[in-house]
Amino acid sequence: MVRTFVSVAENGSIMLAAEQLGRTPSAVSMALKQLEIEIGTPLFQGERKGNLTPTGLFALEQTRNLIDHCDEIFSSITSFARNEIGYLSLSCVPSVAEQILPSVIKEFHKQSPKVEIEIRDADSRSVINAVHSGRVQFGISSLAKSLPGMEFIPLFEDSLGVVCSNEDLSAKKNKTLSTKLLKKKKLLANSITQSLKAQDLISNMGTSSITVHNVTSVLALVKAGTGVTILPRLSVPSADPFLQFIPLDTPQMRQVGLVKLKNNTLSPAAIALINLIKNRVTEIETSMEGNFKTLQQEVS
Repeated sequence: MVRTFVSVAENGSIMLAAEQLGRTPSAVSMALKQLEIEIGTPLFQGERKGNLTPTGLFALEQTRNLIDHCDEIFSSITSFARNEIGYLSLSCVPSVAEQILPSVIKEFHKQSPKVEIEIRDADSRSVINAVHSGRVQFGISSLAKSLPGMEFIPLFEDSLGVVCSNEDLSAKKNKTLSTKLLKKKKLLANSITQSLKAQDLISNMGTSSITVHNVTSVLALVKAGTGVTILPRLSVPSADPFLQFIPLDTPQMRQVGLVKLKNNTLSPAAIALINLIKNRVTEIETSMEGNFKTLQQEVS
């Protein structure tokens, strides 16, 4: 009714307003009559609708502002639905932040340059806590045993392996490391080595009394010859000439996936970013020599 009133007032004619609005003159006339009933006083002087009453003049000023504001809101909603504007936040494990997100964020920003993005990298427990508390919209982490109120959607799995310096002659001679050989190495502990799945293997290794929770730091210590560590394949840059990743003789896999609150619908921008992540994961699979496998499900 408001938009009809403004059109009639600006055109000075029901016929012209009907043509502009794509409605019949009778429908326009009925809408005006209903609006005047709602307000309780006439808005036009006479039947020709060429002149406004004082109330009509005041109403025109107010309703123009209302329509402009409504149009701005609708435009914003449409832009949000098309990923043209918005805000998204996520938390992910460091290997994803370093090996997957850079090219993904570059492509996403090219497609949706006005969408604000906030990224936090952390260990899996911290990722899950950030999602659960609502600090981020979704996360990417390793599979947890129990996720009350949460949903885990698998993305990929990669193998665990020993990471050692390229100067280690055994790395050049062996495609896998046996537990006997591991006895000769000093283990740099991290969150992976503290997992239950690796306990049997770790018990056969020498300990260095060093625990490092930051992937970049533990890799730097490995390069320096301080010891070896156990990490997922994705955590070790393939192009690094100073590191060797050697799959365990007893295969161990890490499963990584999307973490979100149950029954929580993600924003269009988040869905678009996740689809780019899934595409990148598929690309990585071909370059990991069997140490990486996609496990993708639909995300909503």
